[in-house]
Amino acid sequence: MTGKPAATSLRERKKSETRTAIHEAALRLVVENGVEHTSVDAICSEAGVSSRTFFNYFPSKVSAIVGVDGFVVSDEARAEFLAGDGEHDLVRDVCRLVARLTDLPSEKRRRHEALRDLLVRRPELVPDLFLLMADVRHQIAGLVEQRTTPRRARLATALVFAAVGAAMDDPRGRASDELADWLMATVEDMGGLLHDSVD
Repeated sequence: MTGKPAATSLRERKKSETRTAIHEAALRLVVENGVEHTSVDAICSEAGVSSRTFFNYFPSKVSAIVGVDGFVVSDEARAEFLAGDGEHDLVRDVCRLVARLTDLPSEKRRRHEALRDLLVRRPELVPDLFLLMADVRHQIAGLVEQRTTPRRARLATALVFAAVGAAMDDPRGRASDELADWLMATVEDMGGLLHDSVD
């Protein structure tokens, strides 16, 4: 019985190492050759994996470059969000939900900073990154609609993702709970700016 957790831990570690190898190979090749001249086959060759393995970890070349292996709302996070009381604390709950998806644990912080630098050097990646984020935002808005109207779901999600954009400029990594609070504070600051400009 004691061997099973160790085996699971080893399997998870190998998966994490493979994901990291693919992502870092993609980053290296894009820095050297640009986005257009970096193919999935080249990334696979650099990382020492098959194309089948590549697509088990990343849905596209850009997702591998960015290091986004698919934003998936866990069943636990979905249930926790839907257990909320309709529109009561809706934006705060969306902040918590998004924070769980965008959390940057310590081992990812270095790659997060590398990506930010890459976007400065390779701005041609920005439109593809926006498309990835738009897809994530659409998924989140669909979930939020289960607690409110479609229009209010879109607005609440847009507010929180605007705060996520501000978080990209902040050099500090945050734990999920701390990030959720920071996102909510940023949303409130945006509301304050609006009130200041109206007064």
